[in-house]
Amino acid sequence: MFVKADNKKIGKYLSNLIEQKYEVRRDFCRDYLKLDNCNETDEASLNNMSNRITQIIKGNKGIQTRDLQVFTHIFGVSCEEILSAGECIAPVSERVTNYYIARSKDQKEWERYINHKDKLILNSDEYCKTVLDYALDFGNYEFIKFLMDNEYIWFDGRKDNEYLYTFGAGTSIQRRRFDLIDYGLEGKLKSEDDLRLKLIALAADNKDLKMLNELRARETPQLYFKAHYPFSQHPDFEGHYIDRMVQHISKSNIEILDYFTQPFEIEDGLKYSNGNNKTHTFIFPYISKLLDLLVVNNSKFASAALKKSIKYNKNVLNKLNELILHVKNDECFSKTYMQECAIKVCQDAVSFYDNGDIVSFFAIYSKESTGMFVTNIAKLTKTPNNPILKQLAEELNESYEAIRNIKEHMEEI
Repeated sequence: MFVKADNKKIGKYLSNLIEQKYEVRRDFCRDYLKLDNCNETDEASLNNMSNRITQIIKGNKGIQTRDLQVFTHIFGVSCEEILSAGECIAPVSERVTNYYIARSKDQKEWERYINHKDKLILNSDEYCKTVLDYALDFGNYEFIKFLMDNEYIWFDGRKDNEYLYTFGAGTSIQRRRFDLIDYGLEGKLKSEDDLRLKLIALAADNKDLKMLNELRARETPQLYFKAHYPFSQHPDFEGHYIDRMVQHISKSNIEILDYFTQPFEIEDGLKYSNGNNKTHTFIFPYISKLLDLLVVNNSKFASAALKKSIKYNKNVLNKLNELILHVKNDECFSKTYMQECAIKVCQDAVSFYDNGDIVSFFAIYSKESTGMFVTNIAKLTKTPNNPILKQLAEELNESYEAIRNIKEHMEEI
């Protein structure tokens, strides 16, 4: 139970609410008209509304029932708080929170939240979820693009040799202090890649190729780690897989599918005798799972995707054969009795990892350095019903097995 204040106190309290949120009162009147389902926001309508608000603030007029719905929404306060002139503070269901902002379509609300003195946007809520977590759950693509376009957040720091868990994601929104306060959003961006992977799914739904390129959507930080630090522990690819992302990609249009089945290059972090770095060609790390989905869903792009993957695998096989021949033909193995040693060198040079289908070659005993070669390959685990796709699937898997078992056929090369 609360006691209603007189009109002058209510008017003064309303004036304080407006001043806290708006620099110009007419902006408040304009928002009121929009929320009141009034399409007339011309000068005459704004003047009439401004005069009425002035009379309410002065206490000459009382608040009408229809005003309360708009006031509570705009200011995030309860009816009791307004009518008691701030004496009765009742909880409201639409308080400004990560959850609330992530559902909002109002750019002004986003900006106010970003610029809030308590840095609300940087913190996780009681469920350990940031505003980005909720925005991705709700599919609020406009809000996320707004944050990225204005460089409030980014998912790629453009420092290839520092990629490990993420691509150097971060935020430009400053914390209140330099310790762990206000670290919820920044911590997730820097230490987890899940937000980027979920955004890839959303960008694929929106057929936004520009965003996918900005997110390095075909790539993963683990590929860069493998290319830059080839002798370090093999990174976990499967542990970073998100089924939702590949599911959404598989249902996108031809342009997006063509993008995800296209090879790309990564420059490694090793310096060679000529002073240059090598580039290594990779394909989407989850290409095999994508191919499975395209086949299961009878995608029109399944045939093209399989053909591209076959060509890619065969190029990898040819490259491995060239490297093996390069070692076997090296002058230090030219004597007949040294051929077995050459085979042993080549066998030791090849490594294969099931986790990520990564294959690498490095002949550390060769007199003439062959450099470092690392890539990933594709396979299909589903059996197509279509005869043409079935033949392509067999050809793809044959090339995959030839690469995987290449150690067993060194002498034949």
